[in-house]
Amino acid sequence: MRNLFGLAIVAVVVFVTGCSAQEATDVGPPAEVKTQAESSLEDENQAASEAEPCDPSVAHPKGAFEFAPQLDDSLPTKWREEFAVILAKLQEVAPISPCLHDFTDYETGENSAKSPMSIYAWSNTVSNPWPEERPGMEGTSISGNGSDTWMVLEMRPVDLADGNIFQYSVIAHEYWHVYQRGAWMAGSPPQGSGWPVWMWEGGAGVVENLFTAEHYGSSDFDNNLSPVIATALSNPADFELYDRDGGAAQGESDMNTTTFMVLALAKELQTTQGLTEEQAFALALNPPAKPDSETPFLDVFGVSLDAFYTSLAQYPAVESGEDWFEGTVVEASVVMPSKDLTLTAILQPTG
Repeated sequence: MRNLFGLAIVAVVVFVTGCSAQEATDVGPPAEVKTQAESSLEDENQAASEAEPCDPSVAHPKGAFEFAPQLDDSLPTKWREEFAVILAKLQEVAPISPCLHDFTDYETGENSAKSPMSIYAWSNTVSNPWPEERPGMEGTSISGNGSDTWMVLEMRPVDLADGNIFQYSVIAHEYWHVYQRGAWMAGSPPQGSGWPVWMWEGGAGVVENLFTAEHYGSSDFDNNLSPVIATALSNPADFELYDRDGGAAQGESDMNTTTFMVLALAKELQTTQGLTEEQAFALALNPPAKPDSETPFLDVFGVSLDAFYTSLAQYPAVESGEDWFEGTVVEASVVMPSKDLTLTAILQPTG
């Protein structure tokens, strides 16, 4: 399961997002005197919210934001070698903003994105090789505990099979979640600024497919993301939250829906705002933070969130035509990017 850099999870491991794990149980402020520790934490959070915005063009005192991969021997040598190549390519085309050094955890008030960020990768044919250092790791995610953040890549044998592009696309997917947090903090106080979950996950979905299409000649764009389940789009707002938080993102109905929504947004920007394909994807994938706006989507994209959701009805539902999937799917071919579109053209335009 791919998880957003910034949301809380249970037990020891906590995903780092802008949501609090305890918000569902709060019923009102208790009438009690704050402890010294509580007052101190409030002071730290207040100071963070009033801090100067980060300027990514200025050299950061802590230097560049780096990674520290730990690749277990349970993984094939070929994959470990290719991982290094992929990470280098991603860092070249989409370097992590040094502003990520200033990321402040919502609950602890600590700088919880430390450089170098550890990357733990292993085959699930063995148990977690770091049970004491990082207990409870599983799946694929960007995870954290309020004082540190790390990448998890637990690979299955089927993932590592020859011809399965997922073994490489998942690296780009999780890397992009780190990129998102750093990039979206630029121009914002250390707390950062939130966007709907479908933009987080869909953006990573677009990036992983653009990356593998460019470097491996294969991606889910080849089959128009099939299937994008038609009924899943009956209420697009459901994808503003993860399935585990009462939404639909990464739930049973979200096979490729969030990725489709970002592609549809890029198409909408080309059609209604007159942007080039590269400009539209650059804005959809890397929107500027709007921490003080009540309508950030409208301010950035020139269309309200509700109007964008309404526009998704233009894409017809058709029978899937696949033996393994029964039901209607969205005809998504019209939103597919050009075959020659690359991340370099989007993120590092020359014109």
